[in-house]
Amino acid sequence: MANRPIPPASRPTGSNRSSGGQPAAPRIRSRRIFGQLVFFILLLLSSGVGALAGLVIVYSADLPKVRQLEDYRADVMTELYADDGTVIGSFALEHRVILYYNQIPPVLRDAVLSIEDRHFESHFGVDIIGIVRAAIKDLLEWRKTQGASTLTQQLSRRFFLTPEKSFRRKVQEALLAVQLERHFTKPQIFTMWANEMDFGSGNFGFEAASEFFFGKHVGELTLPEAAMLAGIPNNSAVFSPLRHPERALERRNRVLAAMLDNGKITNPQYEEAKAAPLGLHIQSWSKNIAPYFVDEVRELLEKRYGSETVQAKGLRVYTTLNIHLQELSVEALRRGLHDDDKRRGWRGQEQNIINHPPGLVGGSRVTLATYSDDDWKKPFLVGGWVRGLVTEVKPGYALVRFGALSARVTPADFAWTHRTSPAEIFSTGDVDLFAIKELTGKTLHVTLDQVPDVQGAVLVIDN
Repeated sequence: MANRPIPPASRPTGSNRSSGGQPAAPRIRSRRIFGQLVFFILLLLSSGVGALAGLVIVYSADLPKVRQLEDYRADVMTELYADDGTVIGSFALEHRVILYYNQIPPVLRDAVLSIEDRHFESHFGVDIIGIVRAAIKDLLEWRKTQGASTLTQQLSRRFFLTPEKSFRRKVQEALLAVQLERHFTKPQIFTMWANEMDFGSGNFGFEAASEFFFGKHVGELTLPEAAMLAGIPNNSAVFSPLRHPERALERRNRVLAAMLDNGKITNPQYEEAKAAPLGLHIQSWSKNIAPYFVDEVRELLEKRYGSETVQAKGLRVYTTLNIHLQELSVEALRRGLHDDDKRRGWRGQEQNIINHPPGLVGGSRVTLATYSDDDWKKPFLVGGWVRGLVTEVKPGYALVRFGALSARVTPADFAWTHRTSPAEIFSTGDVDLFAIKELTGKTLHVTLDQVPDVQGAVLVIDN
């Protein structure tokens, strides 16, 4: 009995200790809190999913069906052709030339996707990565710095929605974009976008914009030209190279930087393109070939087919006009009117900028050195007419300035006036019309002329 071990009074019992020697109550309490937290998170998630599902149902109830775009036909120009196939005129509410996907050069696709939708090839209509990146950037800079709309979203907004900025419109835009991605391929979506976007000045689509701004087809665009065009659709009013050339240049360089960051161009290509000027070569859609004939054909077409068809349905109209005969007849008429008018005598100068200044330039009156005429902005062609500024009158001749060019006008060049002295005809500061006879370097040979008072018309018919 003396040697039996006595259990120590301090040995733990299972009723108040865990096998690890830690209290059981705190662990049970932490598990209970964790379970409540998980339940609360799941409740929030389910509420959010339910609310989102409700919004989707509500906002998608009145959405249009994107399948109607399968029959989509963009408004395009009606073009008139002469008998040799030359375009002599066009009618359009929206100047647009339809492009097919294989006509869009890689440099233009790379420029567009780099600045507008970098993940276009991989997203399902909505770019989640782009949204997160834009949100982070906005938070860091504490202002809205960039959007996250994909090309598909932009297309759905243009076709089906209004430009209002609201949460409802953004949700509908995303839903429509997902539908578009389900029914159309990436090349089809990109092609519709490329043909629809507004470039300002009545031009829609990249081909029309390329022809208008650079006088070339999209397949001929250089890297800086493609980058400039890619930057315009974001806001055609703000980034118009006609209205805001400095903003257009800044935007173009931003597109180039995006292409460099996206690995589409090398650093030397970026530097060379960034240093290039805008290089605009603006073209006019209105051809000055037989304008009266073209207008007569337009009236005939509108009477027969209606104004909407003529202005938007892209008719191809082949006429009997012979351009060579048209030019010859107009030239003969114009020279006949000038010759007839000169036989009626000299009427005097059109204006004198010293005695009767046409206006102010930079807050001061125009001078012999600062005066500029619109005629000087056009090419000087032998056989044509141009206004000139008389800068000096000598006993045997008068010096006349035509922008950077000049001419010495002698009595032989105004013999039809029956005056023999330049002082009888000219005064310093006179602005007169002259006919160009010869162009040598920076010197012109001209004869005095005047704008005819007589008007005329000619009609040539092959009986």
